[in-house]
Amino acid sequence: MRPPIAPYWVPGIGHLLSFLMDLDSLLSFLVKKYGTENPLRLALLTEQAIFVAGAENVRLVWRNSQWLTAKAGHIIGLFTILDTPERSRDFYEADNSGIGKTAFPHSSVPPEHRVWHLTHQPITDCLSGSNLDTFTANFQAALRRQIERCPIGDDWVDVADLYDFVYSEVIHVQLELLCGTFFLEQDPDFAGKFKEFNHAMIHLKKGLPKWMTPESCRARDSCRASVRDWHAALKIHDPNRLVNTGELQDARFGNEIMRSRRRIMAKIDAMDEDTAASADLGMLWALNANPVTATYWVLLEILRDPSLQRHIHKEITTATISKPEDSFLPYLSPTTLNNSPLLQSIYAETLRLRVSVMIVQSAEFGPFKFKDWTFPKDMLILISSRIAHMDPQAWKKGPNGQYPVERFWAERFLVWSNDHNSGGALRTPSVPEPLQKPSGRKPEKTSDPGGKQRPSKLPDSNRYSPPHCRFTTTGLTGSWIPYGGGPGICPGRHFAKSNMLLGSMLLFSAFEISLDVPQDWEPKVDLRYYGLGVLPPRGEVPCRVRRRKRV
Repeated sequence: MRPPIAPYWVPGIGHLLSFLMDLDSLLSFLVKKYGTENPLRLALLTEQAIFVAGAENVRLVWRNSQWLTAKAGHIIGLFTILDTPERSRDFYEADNSGIGKTAFPHSSVPPEHRVWHLTHQPITDCLSGSNLDTFTANFQAALRRQIERCPIGDDWVDVADLYDFVYSEVIHVQLELLCGTFFLEQDPDFAGKFKEFNHAMIHLKKGLPKWMTPESCRARDSCRASVRDWHAALKIHDPNRLVNTGELQDARFGNEIMRSRRRIMAKIDAMDEDTAASADLGMLWALNANPVTATYWVLLEILRDPSLQRHIHKEITTATISKPEDSFLPYLSPTTLNNSPLLQSIYAETLRLRVSVMIVQSAEFGPFKFKDWTFPKDMLILISSRIAHMDPQAWKKGPNGQYPVERFWAERFLVWSNDHNSGGALRTPSVPEPLQKPSGRKPEKTSDPGGKQRPSKLPDSNRYSPPHCRFTTTGLTGSWIPYGGGPGICPGRHFAKSNMLLGSMLLFSAFEISLDVPQDWEPKVDLRYYGLGVLPPRGEVPCRVRRRKRV
């Protein structure tokens, strides 16, 4: 039996208009009206999709992910958003072997045509282990150079928008690390064009005809042409430098992620110049647009909370490896930052509140049994991270309810040794213990299960120090899903974490930033980007910036 179809008003069109124009409102309404116990079918003109929500259901999907693939979502990205040439569609769709090193048992695709695995594996290899350590060290060195070149000095400078300021400081660094300096020398305006392409995503994801979104298509096509021109220029130079020399970075050919993808795509007949350029543009967008925006959100939330800033100064001091005499910036230990309970909680809360990923799965080899329901072969299965992240039944809201799911709470993912009621997950029949924690605004108090206040035994200076305090996502499987889950979980998640924390801490170390916003101001996300990843801010955030005095 198929899941029930959600009611709709317009026969023939079904939910399509709401799906394209305001997906957040549509899915939020369905959850509020019908709950999350059962999946629901959506009518999308001539197609249907199945919407799955609720932590229990999401966990069930992950547990059965050996029967599901994310290929359908990747196909949508390649051909709807990136406008990959249609002549390569059959090649992509024919690969039913999965992304893992071992092909699915039902697949007969030859190893050299396993395009999903071959183009996915370099990301996993280069953004984990020692390669990730090298990449992170290169990122810190490059961002330090970029910040030191910033013309802002000791005097306050008015900045129209904090997001533009962060973007301009970080994006060049990331593009240089992935593609090499030659790429940006060839197209010095690419960072600006890339920003226009990211904005165009809100129209491109809808799959509308090109004549309806000409500016968005031009922005995408301009970026793709830059990547294609870079590929063409590399062919003129020594092709032997595309081989894996053991070096992660090459100024002309870029990071080993990009070099290995070029080696792979060059051997596949179906991957012509336009197809390869579309694939690499998609890779650049995934590895650049989301981390830059996430870095902005981490920095903004710290700047909004003076009491939090005191602790951030301490975290930076703890993570400082050295202070070079010829620089006003410290060298920071990425490992120390990544292991800090407080910074990990800020990182996780940022992704909970600011990420909207639409996780797309399908049963490629036959009908999929889900509880009492049958999901038909090839029908899209949709899971919204934002629905999971904003579920009031899944998340605690602070000792006195002062941190609802719509509000940022830096301590939501922390557990204290003297407060067994701390942690982010609400107690549910299917979720083991963790629970709650005192408010960051009143650190001298905590709550016991009966609601009575008791004094904390931890001084404020040691509030976030191990072993008294630790970071946890226990009990949140299916509720905290910014990277998806199962075998298709985002392979760049470790890179994203290091990038967010190192980038935001270096910017905080380098600059004093005073936000020019009303006292009770709350930042808003731009929900037009729903489903695409880290949501950009809605509206500008004016501020004043000056270089921080070295202590």
